[in-house]
Amino acid sequence: MPMSDIERWIRRDPAGRGILSRSRSMPIEPCAGHLAAAADELATQADYVAIITGFYVPDASTPSAETDGPLGAILLADVLLRLGIETAIVTDQLCRSALRAAMTACGVEAELHVSPVDREASSHWQETFWISSGQRVTHLISTERVGPSLHDESETALCRNVRGVPIDEWSADLYRLFEDAPQHVRTIGIGDGGNEIGMGTFWSEIAASEPPPLSACRTTTDWTILAGVSDWGAMALATSFSLHQSETRPLSQWTGDRILHGLEQMVRCGPAVDGITLRAESTVDGLPFATYIQPWELMCRRLG
Repeated sequence: MPMSDIERWIRRDPAGRGILSRSRSMPIEPCAGHLAAAADELATQADYVAIITGFYVPDASTPSAETDGPLGAILLADVLLRLGIETAIVTDQLCRSALRAAMTACGVEAELHVSPVDREASSHWQETFWISSGQRVTHLISTERVGPSLHDESETALCRNVRGVPIDEWSADLYRLFEDAPQHVRTIGIGDGGNEIGMGTFWSEIAASEPPPLSACRTTTDWTILAGVSDWGAMALATSFSLHQSETRPLSQWTGDRILHGLEQMVRCGPAVDGITLRAESTVDGLPFATYIQPWELMCRRLG
């Protein structure tokens, strides 16, 4: 299966609200080919991968983590682990329960690291993380994790949600793991709306789009995977990595029913909310499950 096909399947925006809809006004197609390059990097160089995820939604009726991000991170971690890559998941305290609920529902026992939200405590936690794991970590992957934007008027870096609302008070500054990473650590960012870690890789193009988004993230990564939904990018990376390894059996265990069960339990027990509708429902970025699961089903059908 050509990886360009996989990239094409995830680079659509059915809700018309993400960075891929904005990309039509950009002079070049941003980050084309990064999916294949990132998969090749993991297949040939990765020893220990840390996947950072969890996007808190404080303005929801039930403030909690959003449904996009955790399932993609868990699926990717499971595939990497089953194919011999030591992998851990990283989130912060306010998103921990959603991650734990989804991991339990999906039967994934990856190591879970949890940072405090408080800035000072988070800084100390990150120092400890690098001391304990810095020599082992070869790659950082972010999927649907907020990073700092730049407000043109105040020149103050703020992390903002899709509505442009600053959420620093509710989000640990885990983007600093990418900005302060040791030189030997390579980084991959996965996002959809423009305010996620990795979107700074083509920040100048985002800033030049009309209208320029207030929430555009400036944190860069070595490779950036764009998708209509961030989970799709993580699923595509898992698929591409498996193809590189010529071993796709771990993918077949991720049936639509298993993913739906993980989503339902994450919403019910996390809790978690749809980041667009702000409701505690089994949807992702405003998409019903039947639409959300389509790219994954297409990849699985093509793999037989």
